Amino acid sequence: MQMRSLLRIASPGLCLLLVSGCDEEVLKPPSFPPLWSVQKSAPSLSSVWGTSGTNVFTVGSKGTVVHYDGTGWRAMKSGTTQNLSGVWGTSGSEVFAVGSAGTVLHYDGSDWRDMNSGTTQNLSAVWGTSGSDVFAVGSAGTVLHYDGSDWRDMNSGTTQNLSAVWGSSGSDVFTVGNVGSIMRYDGTAWSAVASGTTENVYSVWGSSGSDVFAVGYVGTILHHDGITWSSMVSGTNGYFLGVWGSSASDVYAVGHAGSISHYDGAAWSTMVHPDHTRNRLLAVWGSSGNDVFAVGTLGTILHYNGRVWSTMYNSEANQELSGVWGTSGSDVFTVGSWGTILHYDGTAWNYMNSGTLQSLSGVWGTSGTDVFAVGGGGTILHYEGSVWNAMNSGTFQSLSGVWGTSGSNVFAVGSAGTVLHYDGSVWSDMNSGTNGYLRDIWGSSGSDVFVVDINGTILHYDGNAWSGMDSGESLSGVWGSSGSNVFAVGRRGTILHYNGSTWSAMTSGITTHNFLDVWGSSGSDVFAIGTGGTVRHYNGKTWSAMTSGTTEALRGVWGSSPSDVFAVGFQSEIVHYATP
Repeated sequence: MQMRSLLRIASPGLCLLLVSGCDEEVLKPPSFPPLWSVQKSAPSLSSVWGTSGTNVFTVGSKGTVVHYDGTGWRAMKSGTTQNLSGVWGTSGSEVFAVGSAGTVLHYDGSDWRDMNSGTTQNLSAVWGTSGSDVFAVGSAGTVLHYDGSDWRDMNSGTTQNLSAVWGSSGSDVFTVGNVGSIMRYDGTAWSAVASGTTENVYSVWGSSGSDVFAVGYVGTILHHDGITWSSMVSGTNGYFLGVWGSSASDVYAVGHAGSISHYDGAAWSTMVHPDHTRNRLLAVWGSSGNDVFAVGTLGTILHYNGRVWSTMYNSEANQELSGVWGTSGSDVFTVGSWGTILHYDGTAWNYMNSGTLQSLSGVWGTSGTDVFAVGGGGTILHYEGSVWNAMNSGTFQSLSGVWGTSGSNVFAVGSAGTVLHYDGSVWSDMNSGTNGYLRDIWGSSGSDVFVVDINGTILHYDGNAWSGMDSGESLSGVWGSSGSNVFAVGRRGTILHYNGSTWSAMTSGITTHNFLDVWGSSGSDVFAIGTGGTVRHYNGKTWSAMTSGTTEALRGVWGSSPSDVFAVGFQSEIVHYATP
């Protein structure tokens, strides 16, 4: 006899668990509308270490690894999305990074590779004396040791979460953690040391085994003289999260709200930095007393040259992403400042080598192996599936937008009224009839192309010549579903619509933010994005507000379908509209 139902609700005629042959009403899983969510943003940087001032590594959230070569910070591919909390090494070709869920990575000078840590506990810090004598510490009293072959668990003697580790030698190692926990390793076993505090201790460093500093909550600074730990006067109630020094009389502590304190061998004093960052600083390290790096939340990197602290540019955190385009939801490109190009494969965003430091503003292509990116100084790059190559644009004007109908019919626009055309062989200049700053371009065909500029000009190309009209509004983006259904967006919530004969203003419902780009899947599914994380959606009748999940300015928008839309902007922000 056929089984007709395995489980029923008391009300008759309703079948909940559903097998073949159930003739009663089936309860279908609920469907959820798409939502915007932050897919990528500026990372928190948790640790910093290097071999010199021109070979520095910092690690952070979502597998972030960024390297400084003395000229600029560049993201590295870590191979993980786990949060990374600690980094240390013996040389530029032997670096260890640790993080959540027992993550341990090793860098051999070429690539980062995962190591088997033997634990799933979160790891917070790593330190050692050599590549075959490395310690990692973490949650629930976890202490691991690496002997050059394997990671093995050590009995730490505590179950408190441990935050940092440092030693004067392999037989004199300190680890610190919650409620004032300090453990010391003598080469044989770990034992508890009286700290004199119950505050959480977050970082430890010393110039020798008899000159060790530990910092933590509520302005806690402890000092170990080789025999006992004693409290020092920090002069603040803010919490410290990182400590490092170049000597016993040159020690730096960083922490809450961008605070930096310095010890000169006699007393601690507060340091000021002109940029006055309020971002939390999580770690500090230097190659010398006049070459010190501090890192923290929102990708913050500060540098001290012995006289003054200044903010360093971090390409991973301080990117302004300006353009986005793709062939599908698993083949998306976004471009931005300092030559940034990221590619999304449906799982993660990965950095591509653009070969330039010019800021890139626009991206478009015919396929995943025929992509164009444009930017400052007349930069035009072409991707043919393996590498990005520079093209000769014939101009030094900044280019802001690119669009075409095929690989041999591509237009690029930019400052001083620049319009370029690519015929598949060379780029040539077109007479636009204007000197305005052209911001964006879109067309329904090669003989029906629209360009907008920040002075309010709207240009149209009919296949023979460009002609213009003054809209009276500063415009930044243009897109349409056809030549008679075109949208242009701009300053103070401006949205204009073209019906094939005239442009008219639409009611966006916003006047306090500027729209910077527009895209749609159809004439009744259009997205306008802009400053303050603004997103407005048009359903064919009215514009309505959407919650983007960010307050950062969004500069570019593109989607593969009505429920797969990407918007990019300041602070490396990428938000994604999709079904949860």
